[in-house]
Amino acid sequence: MRRVFAVLGAISLVVVACGGDDSADTTTAATAATTTTAAPTTTAPTGPAMSPAEVVFDAQSSDGTSIVVASVTLPSPGFIAVHSNADGGPGPVIGHSELLPAGTSTEVVVTLDEPLAATDLLFPMAHIDVNGDGEYDFMPPDIAIDLPATTADGAIAVVGAEVTIEETSAAPAMSPAEVVFDAQTSDGTSIVVASVTLPSPGFIAVHSNADGGPGPVIGHSELLPAGTSTEVVVTLDEPLAATDLLFPMAHIDVNGDGEYDFMPPDIAIDLPATTADGAIAVVGAEVTIEG
Repeated sequence: MRRVFAVLGAISLVVVACGGDDSADTTTAATAATTTTAAPTTTAPTGPAMSPAEVVFDAQSSDGTSIVVASVTLPSPGFIAVHSNADGGPGPVIGHSELLPAGTSTEVVVTLDEPLAATDLLFPMAHIDVNGDGEYDFMPPDIAIDLPATTADGAIAVVGAEVTIEETSAAPAMSPAEVVFDAQTSDGTSIVVASVTLPSPGFIAVHSNADGGPGPVIGHSELLPAGTSTEVVVTLDEPLAATDLLFPMAHIDVNGDGEYDFMPPDIAIDLPATTADGAIAVVGAEVTIEG
């Protein structure tokens, strides 16, 4: 009986031992299987959001130098690029905005690279600052970094509308003009022009004496209306030191900005007006300094 118990005990030990080995083998196999089939760990690519974007652009009139985009909504900072018309669709880029923030910007003024010559369709398009440098980098085919943004349904965020070029106003009339200036006494700080008749708004510029003719400008009036103005007082830039000839001359506000812009040789915008016979509207007379 002792021998039988001894044999059973030995078998039990072998079973336990075999069971332990089987468990180890199974664990090792499972570990190997897990190692073999597990997906590799990867990092998803990152970049600025490209959608959703929206552009609102209405038909408008312009002087051809710029347009106004009613609103642009961007998912990330970016730009509005204005594309020209190519057979009814976006053509080459002809201007772009400064960097715009994420969100909605309204009344965005975009200056065109060159003035638009005639009424045409234009296509403002939303672009994202993909490389984050704050500079517009999209000029295909050479540069295509700051790609177009897309709408919620995946279309490129662009809209076209007609830009009507305003007719430029006619040049101001330069003739006929007339100046009446009498010899007078003065304390040297100002003179009085009896009357000046202008065909368009303009100025009286007082020229100094240069060998008996008009020399450099030494003072000018404020803007005068078209028509006849009387008793026009002109303050001189520096007091006249001695009795001398002075030459008031009529000038036209050629650029219409209300400012006197005629200081040759550097500035020659508001040109002299002319009389009915084509001569420059200027007259000289002696100004006697009192005392």
